[in-house]
Amino acid sequence: GDAARPRPGSVPAALRAGVGFVPQDRHHQGYVPGMSIADNGTLTIPERLGPPGFIDRRRRDELAKDMIDNLAIKTPGPELEVSGLSGGNQQKVVMARALASDPKVLVLINPTAGVDVRSKEFLLGKVEETAESGTGVLIASDELDDLRMCDRVLVMFRARVTGEFARGWHDHELVAAMEGVDLDA
Repeated sequence: GDAARPRPGSVPAALRAGVGFVPQDRHHQGYVPGMSIADNGTLTIPERLGPPGFIDRRRRDELAKDMIDNLAIKTPGPELEVSGLSGGNQQKVVMARALASDPKVLVLINPTAGVDVRSKEFLLGKVEETAESGTGVLIASDELDDLRMCDRVLVMFRARVTGEFARGWHDHELVAAMEGVDLDA
């Protein structure tokens, strides 16, 4: 029913409702630069680190090591500050944090922006794996590669939905719709 719908704009409410989020701008919204990979990766799951107000460092580092392995994050260890990582690895930390709470729905905004090709392929592979495991996935992006795995793509132009495409669309159709061009006209 309606009781489970989180309050719009409330991050804690969304987390409680089971939403994982990869924001558009990792530098400002995705991670806390002066904090370690371990702390950043576990921000969404304080309840797994010990009783309220306490953090079991060993537990945190174990969880972080699992994330580092799962997302192939290139780092000497979980204590490294996230700002010391490459862009692709920073984005993997953001993804790890979004997945840490085993979300029912994963929302990603431009998830591969400013990321090298290998990290991009890896991140999109993880998103696909997440979808195949039964998690709902919503991607908002203007990068065609981010959208290829989607079952359905809605195109918005000037804040209106102007097109809907099923998996298997052709690049030129989608680009035309994104630019507000009617190919059939």
